[in-house]
Amino acid sequence: MRRLAAAALIAVLTLTACAVPTDPGWTPPSWPAPHVTVVDPPEPVDAASLPGVVGQRLRNDDVRVQSRWMRLPGAPAVEEGVLPSVRTAIERQETATGTGYAPQVFDVDAGLGERACVTGSTRAPAADVLADPALGPPGGTGTAVVCDIVVAVGTMIGQRVRTVTGVDGRASSDTSVLHYVDTADGRSVDAAGLWRDDAADRLWEDIVDAIRREAGALSLAPVAPPEGDAAELIAAALATTVPAEDGSLVVTVPAGFTAPELEALGIAATTGPSPVAVAPPRSAELVSDFGADLVAAVVGGAPFTPPVGPPAGAREVDCTLFPCVSLTYDDGPSEWTSVILDAAREYDAGLTFFALGQKAAGWADTLARAVSEGHLVENHTWNHPDLTTLEPDRVRAEIDDTSAALQAASGEPVRAFRPPYGAWDREVLQIAGLPAILWDVDTEDWKQPGDDELVRRAVDRPRPGSIVLQHDIHANTGRTVERVMSGLRDRGFVLVTVAQLFGGSFPTRGAWQSGR
Repeated sequence: MRRLAAAALIAVLTLTACAVPTDPGWTPPSWPAPHVTVVDPPEPVDAASLPGVVGQRLRNDDVRVQSRWMRLPGAPAVEEGVLPSVRTAIERQETATGTGYAPQVFDVDAGLGERACVTGSTRAPAADVLADPALGPPGGTGTAVVCDIVVAVGTMIGQRVRTVTGVDGRASSDTSVLHYVDTADGRSVDAAGLWRDDAADRLWEDIVDAIRREAGALSLAPVAPPEGDAAELIAAALATTVPAEDGSLVVTVPAGFTAPELEALGIAATTGPSPVAVAPPRSAELVSDFGADLVAAVVGGAPFTPPVGPPAGAREVDCTLFPCVSLTYDDGPSEWTSVILDAAREYDAGLTFFALGQKAAGWADTLARAVSEGHLVENHTWNHPDLTTLEPDRVRAEIDDTSAALQAASGEPVRAFRPPYGAWDREVLQIAGLPAILWDVDTEDWKQPGDDELVRRAVDRPRPGSIVLQHDIHANTGRTVERVMSGLRDRGFVLVTVAQLFGGSFPTRGAWQSGR
């Protein structure tokens, strides 16, 4: 026993003498921090809540297309970046249906007055977009153009527009464009323009590494440069870039992405879009000047401050694309004119007032307000005579004196006239030297129909290009103005001035009943 104990003691002493000294401060090596990680995409902004931004909506069942997008009147580049998608969708549907496009309106209560982006529609399943009657074509056959505001902060705004085409609700194509604008200086880029030219090559290794980490792989093997079409997938991903609040840039890798390093680990090509975030400092190394400014704005988090843009009646409106209608008001101003102007502001409408010269001085503030808010104040003679019954000198006085009085009151020159009772002849036109603007929809509000009947006449009867006659001196017209404007918008109409109806300026001569 003594011999065994001695041997054990010798063994312990020997092992103790050979032990490696320990370092109490030692820690195992950490996994290298990734430059790119798989994330959930940033949520879009509620477009309807943004100040200064105006929703646009088109529906046409003949060519089977429905479109939504946003415009910012003080920054035309916001719409210019996405409008080509809308026009391309229409052109393709014209070819597919063999039908030429013309502006179209629908029955009362069609619901087309709701025109803002439907939040999240650019990320929804394509089948859901096609099937939604508020977004897609009838029966899910045709093309839907939908939108999201992806960022609106400080002077920066970004809009994504998605085009989905399908048959019976099954998508056959699905593409998106993403456009950013700095409203302070007018700069604009597509999403790929947020990056430097070499960003795609430099991000390849980071994205491959992010995907294999997300799959649970522990490999740190170097990633080979992209080959073949692989680089195009990264370029496509950069075209989807959205900034996040932490300063990272989120890109969505399209389906079909793979690499030899992923295949060697048994990771197949991606089957669906994969959002990944490029975090600082890597993102800061690769962004363009515009991209750096956008990231700084998002991180700063300042409220969106839109530039002041022209009011509805002073904007450019393409009435060959939109179904336009002109609401016109005769014989004023009166106490009801301000009520009508208030409604126009709420419903984003441009209006045309044919005012009497004898009222101009007494209602100068009202006429000046109308002009300052983008509406037109035009000539309806001095005291409303039938011009065809007057001597030439009297006709000239009725027109010229009224034009002078209205310009003095409103601050704007007169460019058109409306002959009382719609009575005109060649001599009247020659003396006036102005185009005569008549109408094709007469509500006969002066006969005092019931309010419901007056609304029905003003809302149901117009067609694209119509000029509607009412009078801003009647209480029933003032009481029903909001119902009329809302009803016309729900049918799909854009409410424009007569000048907008004719492409931005009045015809130079002649008598006109409508813009068709």
